[in-house]
Amino acid sequence: MLQISPTLTELQEIASQLPEQIPYLKMLIIFGSRARGDIHAKSDWDFAALYDVNFREEYCQNRGFSWFEVPGILGQVFSLNSDEIDVVELNRCSSLIAHFVARDGILLYQSESGQFEAFKQQCLMTDAELEVLRQNLRQKIEVALQRRGV
Repeated sequence: MLQISPTLTELQEIASQLPEQIPYLKMLIIFGSRARGDIHAKSDWDFAALYDVNFREEYCQNRGFSWFEVPGILGQVFSLNSDEIDVVELNRCSSLIAHFVARDGILLYQSESGQFEAFKQQCLMTDAELEVLRQNLRQKIEVALQRRGV
């Protein structure tokens, strides 16, 4: 049976239910192929979440596996297969991933107005900054390959 995926508009409407089940959620963004519109047969669901770190620690402290509950909750709320959901924690991700989320992402939920715009202003890199990052990564790869004799 073919499962019909929710539209971005439907996700945005449904996302208002998330704070009831993820009370420490501050912002949820969809990014990747589904946000860019270049969906293919193997497309998964890429979400980026910003949490209230202190509240999350307190909330999850005595709740066993609650540190890992977000993909399951998103699957349940959005009627998606949680095995096809990836969640990036914006509190802990690399600056490069944050850049791509800011560049391509579509806001689904924010607890305070303006959070997503502030995130984009903080995390979007210029072409010059991206080039410096590319050069640094290339140099690290070359050093690692040289150590291995490649």
